[in-house]
Amino acid sequence: MAQDIWNGQSLPDRRRVSKPLAEQIHYRLYDQAGNLLSFNSTNSLASLAADIEITAREHPTAKITIAQFDGPA
Repeated sequence: MAQDIWNGQSLPDRRRVSKPLAEQIHYRLYDQAGNLLSFNSTNSLASLAADIEITAREHPTAKITIAQFDGPA
């Protein structure tokens, strides 16, 4: 495994976790008026972050709120 570098400095070695921290993330994104803007189920925080970013671009005046659910969104 290659050494991670940040701003010219080596970061400490880390091991991958053997078990995901969350099985599935079920969520919905709302604007300040409570209108549903997006929803999804994923096992990836990167996918969740990308969806928030896309939704923010599509709704530039919205104050986005996320709600996580215990079942498929």
